[in-house]
Amino acid sequence: MGRRSKYHTEEERKIAREAQRLRRSLQPGAKEIRHEQNRRAYAKRKLAAVPEPSEVLRALSAMEISEDTYEHLYVHYSITAGPLKLPDAILTDADFQNMTGHPPYSPHIINLPSFEKDWPAISAAFHGYATRNFVLEQRRWIDVADRDQASLSLELTKQYHYLMAEWERFGVEVNEHGKNPDSLATEFIAFQNRLWASRRLMWLMADLECLKEGTDSLFAALQAQLSHFK
Repeated sequence: MGRRSKYHTEEERKIAREAQRLRRSLQPGAKEIRHEQNRRAYAKRKLAAVPEPSEVLRALSAMEISEDTYEHLYVHYSITAGPLKLPDAILTDADFQNMTGHPPYSPHIINLPSFEKDWPAISAAFHGYATRNFVLEQRRWIDVADRDQASLSLELTKQYHYLMAEWERFGVEVNEHGKNPDSLATEFIAFQNRLWASRRLMWLMADLECLKEGTDSLFAALQAQLSHFK
């Protein structure tokens, strides 16, 4: 047998619902609860859509940035600032800072006679430098970031678009310098920057996905990500 309705007419049902809403609204804290529910619903509507990575981006983000043979150099420079002593040159943090940007790079780096031979060591130290800076930047950002969900979505989306523009520009530079045998050093540096940008873009997309679950989920994911570099 079907369940018998408590209301004989639609009007009775409407009156009962209004009375129920009124009773709820009079309960202690009801106004604050409703306000919080509305705020969360609004924040979710304001969240930016998570971009879908291209196949090229996926492939580049999965590539090793520096050789495992020189992992000890990567680990050292991801923790400690200091010069990289090569047979024919000494590279400092200022040199690695120069390498993180776009060409042209410092002449004493790209004109190094043993650049191709020394590149695996340079690459590992450069990778470590980039990681160290990334961790410091992320920790500073976590400390000052707005805890509002919609504001965080806007900020992460801005970071994504900026980094995507950098990623595309590095791609153009790799192609341009790859055509010139005399630009091997510049090509190598620009390509490593593109690999690093690829990985960071994938992390940003994962951050935006976590933000859908709320700010606590995002910051838990960010802290877990940073613990990976310890």
